[in-house]
Amino acid sequence: MQEQSLPPRHVSRRYLPARYLPLLATVSCLLLLADDVIQQWFTSTNHAELELRYVLVLWLFSLGLWLAANRWLTAIVLTLLAGMQLIQLGNMAYTGMPLLPSDLSGLFGEFADVQQTAVAQLGNHWHVLPSVLLPYGALFVLHMSLTPRISPRARWVGWILVLIVLAAKPYRATYRDMTHFMPGPTRSSLHNSLNSFAFYAVNLAGREQQALPVSPFQPYQVDFTAPTAKHVWIVMADSLRGDRLGVMGYQRDTTPFLSRLEGSGELLVRQGIASGVSTAVSLPVFLNLIREPGQNHLLREQPHNLFRLGREQGFNTFWLSSQESKLLTFAGKSFLDVSITREDFPLLFAQRQDHALSDLLPRKQWGERNLVMINLRTAHSPYEAHYADHNEPIARWPTDKSLSRDERESNAYDNALRYFDDVVADIVAQFDQLEGERYLLITGDHGQLLGENDVWGHNRLLPAVVDVPIMVLARDAPANALDGLSQQRWVSHYEAGLWLAGRLGAEVQNPNADPNVHFVKGKLLLGDNSIMQVKESGGGLQFSEPMLLSKWLLGPAQQTLPPPDPG
Repeated sequence: MQEQSLPPRHVSRRYLPARYLPLLATVSCLLLLADDVIQQWFTSTNHAELELRYVLVLWLFSLGLWLAANRWLTAIVLTLLAGMQLIQLGNMAYTGMPLLPSDLSGLFGEFADVQQTAVAQLGNHWHVLPSVLLPYGALFVLHMSLTPRISPRARWVGWILVLIVLAAKPYRATYRDMTHFMPGPTRSSLHNSLNSFAFYAVNLAGREQQALPVSPFQPYQVDFTAPTAKHVWIVMADSLRGDRLGVMGYQRDTTPFLSRLEGSGELLVRQGIASGVSTAVSLPVFLNLIREPGQNHLLREQPHNLFRLGREQGFNTFWLSSQESKLLTFAGKSFLDVSITREDFPLLFAQRQDHALSDLLPRKQWGERNLVMINLRTAHSPYEAHYADHNEPIARWPTDKSLSRDERESNAYDNALRYFDDVVADIVAQFDQLEGERYLLITGDHGQLLGENDVWGHNRLLPAVVDVPIMVLARDAPANALDGLSQQRWVSHYEAGLWLAGRLGAEVQNPNADPNVHFVKGKLLLGDNSIMQVKESGGGLQFSEPMLLSKWLLGPAQQTLPPPDPG
């Protein structure tokens, strides 16, 4: 009797018409966003918000996976993403912050210790597992059981879409530094994972990371008193160079509004010293009141972050920025009541640029006390992009292509400053509608090189990049309220931050400080950064040669400490 052969087994799979592709891509996109939503049910450490541009990219990526119609590709990609998300959400649950690229070096370098801690903490953070496994499990089941009927050419389009999205971040990591891959607290955690893992894989994996020497500095002390101020506002403009402002003596009237305030005695104007040469460095160092380099623990722990001090003193805290949300990473996101970035209103910012922030201010419901940070992008290159479509009339200097680059760029920068002055006028108009003791501090995150010695931009430890303005407007304030600033010729970011803390009713004492010595950090926030010492001497500033932080901590750092108190 001849043995009958059994029919081959086939995995049950349903074929769908191609018209269902948009629906499948939408469902997949929502599932890729769902891990943040689920985790937010269990913890407040996940601050992810929807960003229109990212959702569009994620939808195209989801469409690409369906078009490729390849089980192996789908299984590998979903496993990779789910693994990254387990690490990312687990880190957020445990530390309260999204993963940095440098964190992955420690994670994989000490994997046994990390694994032991993860197992021990599973009972406290069990929600990480369903947050990731439920949406990614659903995605896996969908892809394994459904297949759209599409042509071979369409499948190639799917492969290309998937590869472009997955390769974009690693490619950027080959020519950009870590600053461009820092996570944003309000970004999708998957977006942050793609950034961090890409930079780690390209630049850090398999390389020994040198630990910095321990900083020798004593901790700061904070004493609290009842605040008298009702409103404390900070305006920090990107690339705002002090010596190009008319209010600070520049030959062109780039700041007519601010000049009128200064001329009437309402505005205190001082030369400032930036805390860093890039926004990603100067902004968090300023907000966390860090003077001495090498104290990264103050960035993570944020014991005297301005928003934290404000929250503890009963202030409502606001962040309004025309820049990306990644700047919030070390700015004190967990101490903010309201945060708005350009990703939240992309169309409004595209139409109104920095004026979008003054448009958004009236929508806020101010409390009895308010601490407000307004982060402008006005003077950042390319300068013309920020004022070209400006409706309000502003004086402009020519930027014709027939001009030399030096003259064209210089004029465009001055035009941007004129636009900055107009934005500030709108902000001050709303500031003046408030009641009670109030203060508005205006500064730049760093200066800008405009062709000096054929060098442009910032990110360099040079005097023109250190030069920022410090301007303060006080209303209904005591006569001596500005004494801490008015008696100085130069005011560093650190000193301005201390003064702001005082308006919040927090006196920060730094036993390491020398009032005549200031520090400017290079373009990297973490790691072995370059630093420069700036010293007030006689009638000017002395700029030391830049040096690596690691070398400074081993020697010169000890020399900058004040002598011990004999008592």
